Amino acid sequence: MSKVFIGMTTYNGARFISEAIESLLAQSFPNFTLFISDDTSTDNTKEICEMYAKKDPRVIYFRQKKNIGMFPNFKFVLDSASGDYFMWASHDDLWEKDFIKVCLENIEQKKVDVAMTVIANVDSYGRALSELTELTKLSGIPSIKQLSGYVLQPEILGKCNLMYGLFKINVIKKIWEIYPQRMEWGSDYMFSLALISHFSVYVDHKILFKKRLGGHSSKDSTKCDSPDTIRRMIVKNPKNHIFPFGRFGGYFRGHMTALQGTPYRPFVALLLLVRLPRSFLIYLKERNYKKFLTN
Repeated sequence: MSKVFIGMTTYNGARFISEAIESLLAQSFPNFTLFISDDTSTDNTKEICEMYAKKDPRVIYFRQKKNIGMFPNFKFVLDSASGDYFMWASHDDLWEKDFIKVCLENIEQKKVDVAMTVIANVDSYGRALSELTELTKLSGIPSIKQLSGYVLQPEILGKCNLMYGLFKINVIKKIWEIYPQRMEWGSDYMFSLALISHFSVYVDHKILFKKRLGGHSSKDSTKCDSPDTIRRMIVKNPKNHIFPFGRFGGYFRGHMTALQGTPYRPFVALLLLVRLPRSFLIYLKERNYKKFLTN
């Protein structure tokens, strides 16, 4: 039987982590290791994780000696991985019982490198906000059509979550070499871009993963816990979050890094430049949008 390694990163996750761990331990596919790396939490995350590690031998708890930050913690659990497949997990997310089973079946039956399912965004209280069905359009092998769809698809809290799918372990390590994540705007987006430009993906139509918006997954996190604010961020105008003009230089360079070694760089560069005037208009709107969020 194939072996799955789940790397969970956490920082002050006491509010949600029990629910997240329970949803993973309830998976219908049982052959996995859940490795939890605690980035020096100051709440009772440690006690909760140690309890689960004592109850279930599949759970391994590790506490960092000092706070290393979100993306170094992501890299730490990846470097600790063994087995055939790997997936990241956040301490505040939820998985239906067949998530791993369905993803694994799709990788093996459809001969792809990475599998994911449609994602449901929920707020801090578990209330449904949106379903990211557009992700299914990203299924397939790398192509201009797929990449243009990814780049032009509204960014707001969605497509970057491909990184939480199930990966062949050698594939995810290769993606990290192409685009190592760091604490900067759009890093998870660029990582997912590197994924779909180099490897084949399948996104199942089943909704088996719930991404919680709110809470804190690292010391660096600034997520807002207010469900009303989160609803406004997602629902009102997702196009506000295409092509951030104020960060366009870094945004452009990130695309070129993620696409290195592929024939798609000139096409995507042209696509970004053609959209630059529109990104400026969106940038002007965002200034008012930020004022709206603070009211």
